Order: sequence, then structure tokens, then C-alpha cells
Amino acid sequence: MKKLLIVVGIIATMIACQQPQPVQTAAPEGATTKIAYINNDTLSVYYKYGEDQYKDFQAKVEKSQKQLQTRAMKLQKEAENFEKRARAGLMSQNDIRKKQEELAIKQQEIQIAQQSQAQGLAAEEAAIQAEVRKRVKEFLDAYSADKNYSIILGYSDGVTSTVIWSTPNVEDITQAVIDGLNAKYEEELVAATSEEKGTK
Repeated sequence: MKKLLIVVGIIATMIACQQPQPVQTAAPEGATTKIAYINNDTLSVYYKYGEDQYKDFQAKVEKSQKQLQTRAMKLQKEAENFEKRARAGLMSQNDIRKKQEELAIKQQEIQIAQQSQAQGLAAEEAAIQAEVRKRVKEFLDAYSADKNYSIILGYSDGVTSTVIWSTPNVEDITQAVIDGLNAKYEEELVAATSEEKGTK
């Protein structure tokens, strides 16, 4: 009975959530709703700031992986040498026990470093994504105000597409946004280069 009441409660909640929303009144006479859309896939490929950030990030990932691989290979060689010496009877039982403990600690340290590295890189990647979104939003705030857009939709090729079809008066502003974002980024790079030259 209790189970039935829970199920009925869930269904009632779902029905309540699906109640028709009040119809919004039409825009005032003479006012038009300008809508545009952006292809997110194209933007993510051709926005130079994002591309540069991910290039640097990928280099950092590869460097970190190489460092861990070097440590792991070094430990493996150490373990192999220890095994050879132990089999040859060149170590006492006490020395064998100590070396096993030492190798286990080193193995654990590598695992901890690997976890820490993965967490740090994940946080850095999330920060890059957040900064890219922030920059795009700031640009679109100014761009939509300048062009009088009421709505700018984003879509991606594939299953999660928001825009499937549009009338000819809905503009694809992907290239204009990419050009504007890249021009702004180029200005930042030029300013940063000038600043570096000025401090030397």
C-alpha cells in the first residue's frame, strides 16, 4: 500500500509539472523578435583562444603522463633488479622484507601522484571550459545588443541539435561570432606582446 502511494504521488507530481503554461501575449505591434543561431561545433574548432588553451593543456597532459611513465619504468627496473638479487641469494630475509616494503611505498606514491595529477588536470580543463564560455557569453551580450537579437540559439551537429530547421530570416551568425571573438583575442595577444616588450 505504501509503495502504491509513492507511485501515485510521483505520477501526480509529473502531471502537475506538465500542466499547460499560460500563453504569452504577442510582442507589441511593430516590435520584431530577431533570432540567430550558432553552430557550437564550428565555434569550438575555430575559436583561436580555446584552441590555444587546449593546445597548451594537451602539452601539459602529455608532459605529466611522461613524468609518471618515467617514474613507473624506473620502479619496474628497480623491482626486477631486486627480484634477480633475491633469487640469486644475494640478500638476507630482512633485506628482502625491507626492500619489498620500500617498493610498495614507492608504488603507492606513484598511484597517489597519478590520482592527484588527474584531479588537477580535470580542474584545469573545467577552468578552461568555464573561461571559454564566459568569453563567448560576454561577446554575445555585446553582439546581440548591437544587432538587436532577442534570442541566440546554439546547436551541435548530431543528436543534441537545438536548431533543426529555421526560416530564412533566422540568421546563422557562427562565422561572424568566430571572426569577432578571434579579432578580440588577437587584440589581447598584441597588447600582451607590447606589454612584454615594454617591460624588457
